[in-house]
Amino acid sequence: MFLYCYTKNISIKGDIMTRFTDIKLGDEMYSVVFGLGKVIFVLAKSLRLDGYYVFEVEYNNGQKVHYTEDGKPGWCKDINNCSKTIHYKHEVDFDDLDTKVKKKILKKHKIYKLRADDKLDMMSPAGGWIDACLMPDIMVDNAINNGEYHLFRKMKS
Repeated sequence: MFLYCYTKNISIKGDIMTRFTDIKLGDEMYSVVFGLGKVIFVLAKSLRLDGYYVFEVEYNNGQKVHYTEDGKPGWCKDINNCSKTIHYKHEVDFDDLDTKVKKKILKKHKIYKLRADDKLDMMSPAGGWIDACLMPDIMVDNAINNGEYHLFRKMKS
């Protein structure tokens, strides 16, 4: 179940619909899922096809993810129903990133209800609260199945 979601809970300086047509090796990136990383691979412009993966980012935790020119991640099940989860580091206003610890822990059934209603936030490995539908489904499912309910909260209005 991957829904189309918008990036919430972070402020982006400039156009959030940036295409990564001029991406270069070593560019510093920020993923709402994985945090800070650097571009380690870029496909030559002459070889690119629209909708295919054209660059790869390695994050500080060692995770590697491929992206399209639109910033859609390789872990997305349906590339046509996917949200952009990556931005240039200089575009992100880290002062607005919500990293406050959640005091009230939700019950499992409440997490499922909020997820179905598209009102669930999850603490990402990047350290900020983001819309749970921007996270890889397997990451959300594993957190629920492993009883890590402290990683979820009701989305702020």
